Amino acid sequence: MSDEYETIRVDVSDEGIAHIVLNRPRVLNAINSVLMREVTEVLSGLQKEPSIRCFVLSGEGRSFSAGFDLKESAAAGNRSVAEWRRVLEADFDFVMQFWDCPKPTISAIHGHCIGGGLELAVACDIAIASRNAVFGEPEVRFGSGIVAMVLPWMIGPKHSKDMLLTGNDKITAERAAEIGLVTETVLEGQHVSRAFEKAREIVAAAPLSVELTKRAINRSFDMRGMRNALLAGVETDVFIETAGGAERLEFNRIRAEQGLKAAIAWRNSR
Repeated sequence: MSDEYETIRVDVSDEGIAHIVLNRPRVLNAINSVLMREVTEVLSGLQKEPSIRCFVLSGEGRSFSAGFDLKESAAAGNRSVAEWRRVLEADFDFVMQFWDCPKPTISAIHGHCIGGGLELAVACDIAIASRNAVFGEPEVRFGSGIVAMVLPWMIGPKHSKDMLLTGNDKITAERAAEIGLVTETVLEGQHVSRAFEKAREIVAAAPLSVELTKRAINRSFDMRGMRNALLAGVETDVFIETAGGAERLEFNRIRAEQGLKAAIAWRNSR
């Protein structure tokens, strides 16, 4: 199955554990439209198979994911409000499919876990982080918005505001575990093996009980208004992306005149 895809690898164990590997290591597994399509195809297909009991999501190379692909976004040029809404709704659905999947999902994180990559990792039911993992949401530093505002529901308003309002993207794995951003940390390089250990614990349990328990937990969040709040967040993101704030205009100017690398360096210097 792994040979069929351009941006991911997929392996299914005899135990019923499906391992999806983000496979764009040269760009720190930045999430582009091809990767989104391929991951969605695999996840939507395999979750219907009774033999598949759990999913593990990890990244190839030095990082889990550096977030949504800014180079692809730059190539698209200026977008209308309707175009931004379509793009951001697709990004949102991509992230939330791991939360909505009827089978348990586990993210195995190492290296950079930034922006959309962080949202993707947190949308999984369980998050295992290598001690070399670094987390953050730098969007406010260059006038962008958050695609899936899941953090307040995972780590509470104080820690979320501390992360999101400062654009901090240097949160250590230890700190991430302290605030509940990840389930646990492991020695460097052990994140995938520990995720599989956790997956085997899930596989050993009664499948119907596991599926219905996950559904009940998710419904408890929906009853508190999580889904409506997240959808409202997408609308806020559409406004941010189309408002043309000073920081976003400067980021775009540097990107157009000096290239994306220079624009990111400007963002990181702030």
